[in-house]
Amino acid sequence: MIIDSEGIGALDEDTNHDSRIFSLALLLSSFFIYNSVGSIDENALENLSLIIHLTKNIQITSDPSRQDYDEQDYSKYFPSFLWVVRDFTLQLIDQEGESISSKEYLEKALVLQKGFSDGVENKNRIRRLLTTFFNERDCHTLVRPLTNEEELQNLEKLEMDQLRPEFFEQVIQLRRKILNRMKPKKINGKNLSGMMLAGLTRTYTNTINQGAIPNIEDAWTYICKNESYKACQQSIEKYERTVKDIL
Repeated sequence: MIIDSEGIGALDEDTNHDSRIFSLALLLSSFFIYNSVGSIDENALENLSLIIHLTKNIQITSDPSRQDYDEQDYSKYFPSFLWVVRDFTLQLIDQEGESISSKEYLEKALVLQKGFSDGVENKNRIRRLLTTFFNERDCHTLVRPLTNEEELQNLEKLEMDQLRPEFFEQVIQLRRKILNRMKPKKINGKNLSGMMLAGLTRTYTNTINQGAIPNIEDAWTYICKNESYKACQQSIEKYERTVKDIL
């Protein structure tokens, strides 16, 4: 299943709205694709500053005796992370002029900055959380699909073979990368069925709409109880059919 969520930074919404959308998308995803335009610079990283508040918007447990979780514990529940950079114009090379992969480009952008000022610490906090929350992370760059501005206005009407060959090839590579790395949504090592994922979605959205904080363990407990109830009902129905056939 593919979920296309609302983007962040809408002019008619506040940061709380962005945080809720971002948190819900992370909770439901097994492979999270974030896209931005241009390059991974300080502005692009700053746009992800809402990641700082994820631990306030998502709880692992409601047990007061088990509130000693740190950021690393969240990584077990968070999806793989793929940063897609659109309209990319930079060369993928390092300081020595050697070619690097898009993943290496991302890792270099996430290297902690030197310094001890508050500004540097704020920048580094975003970098630390991105690397801590997402153990599996990657990047893919896409050049601009066309160079003609007028044609860009009617991009949706064009066929793929009318776009820049570089863009077409990069899209094929991106598609292959996504299809090869997609995996089922899991919680506590168990694959979720479609019905379980639907129940999880309902639980999280109801919690958020009520102004509360989504709780992973509570949602998982609800799903398990619901699955157990359905299994019990199916067993009773099967038993009753068997007895009826015998009689």
